[in-house]
Amino acid sequence: MNICAIILSAGKSKRFKSSKPKFLHEISGKALIQFNIDALKKIKQVKKTFIVSSKANKQYFNNNIFIQNPIDGTGGALKQFYKHNKKFDFYLLTLADTPIFDYKILSKFLSKGVKSNVDLSVLTQNVDNPKGYGRIIRENKSFIKITEENDCSKDEKSINEINTGIFLISKKALRNLELIKKNKIKNEFYITDLVNICVNKNLKISAFLNEANEISGANTLKELNQLEIQSQNFIKKNLLDSGVRIIHPETVYIESNVNISPGVVIEPNVVIKKNVNIKSETIIKSFSYIENSSIGRNCSIGPYARIRPEADIADNVKIGNFVEIKKSKLSKGVKVNHLSYIGDTTVGVNSNIGAGTITCNYDGKNKLKCKIGDNTFIGSNTTIIAPVKIGSKAYIAAGSVITKTIPSNHFSIARSKQKNKININK
Repeated sequence: MNICAIILSAGKSKRFKSSKPKFLHEISGKALIQFNIDALKKIKQVKKTFIVSSKANKQYFNNNIFIQNPIDGTGGALKQFYKHNKKFDFYLLTLADTPIFDYKILSKFLSKGVKSNVDLSVLTQNVDNPKGYGRIIRENKSFIKITEENDCSKDEKSINEINTGIFLISKKALRNLELIKKNKIKNEFYITDLVNICVNKNLKISAFLNEANEISGANTLKELNQLEIQSQNFIKKNLLDSGVRIIHPETVYIESNVNISPGVVIEPNVVIKKNVNIKSETIIKSFSYIENSSIGRNCSIGPYARIRPEADIADNVKIGNFVEIKKSKLSKGVKVNHLSYIGDTTVGVNSNIGAGTITCNYDGKNKLKCKIGDNTFIGSNTTIIAPVKIGSKAYIAAGSVITKTIPSNHFSIARSKQKNKININK
């Protein structure tokens, strides 16, 4: 069976009042359209995914884009696309501004439609407030049509089953696309009109009720915020179900594309951005901020820690309060407990970084690197000026400014001489 997917993204997004296209706005660290791209990649039956967009949006895509011209509605998009792509048996339609968080919803919808050899199937769901959505009209429990909000009778407006905008359409049904007429008010073609055409042609249609995670679109920034809440709930539910403890999850923000192992504990008011990997038995304490980093087993992070991109933290590491780690590798058993900045640095096993230690890794033009060996003790308020190498089992006295290599098994002190004088003004 030859099946393609189509993501419709040619809308102008006027109600967002933004120069950026609506489908590029992010929720949980991912563009709206990317949710559907990622979901469709997981469905083996889909052989190819196309993005139907406008000429103005062409710059945002690399491959498999079909330009809709003119922009004449969802039905117009399908008409233009099908004219140039008639080789597929089924066409799965999704919307760029309607993200699918759980790919299994699409997979089940597609499988049921193909198995039933349906000509047109629409994914529906029941909502508390159906205002603004097309209603699913059934007769003797059989799906017969979709009625848009403005055309609904009083009784039809009370129907809670709505059209999500996601369709599965056979090649047989698409041969009737030319029968769709332009809507007189908006001067556009609507995909929903194909339902009535299929009924009149005695083709097989169905409405598949989604009873899993709610599917919603966004036409305004307020609705985008609602999608953000839905996305966060989905991410955190999956983590909780997998064995991650999230204390007061409503205060925690976790983006897509994270890998958090069972046994991890996340305290309130934590931010975890995308591309983060955290292994089991680690605790992330309150007010910590983590992005694009890897954290090993049995670590303690925070409170008030900032773990920046390309931080590689091994097992049994302790990162304390007001510590910032950036583009650095901390080996097993390292401790950085208080008020320190470690950047562009490799720290060996079981080394201790004292409070207030700073690696000065930027000379105003270049980022420079430091290397600290195993079992080394860095005294409090030490400044390490990169590039510099500190050996294993070295000891640095508190308050030192280190500018040169320290060999292994050496003690280093680099302070200005203290002078005490009588206070003659007393």
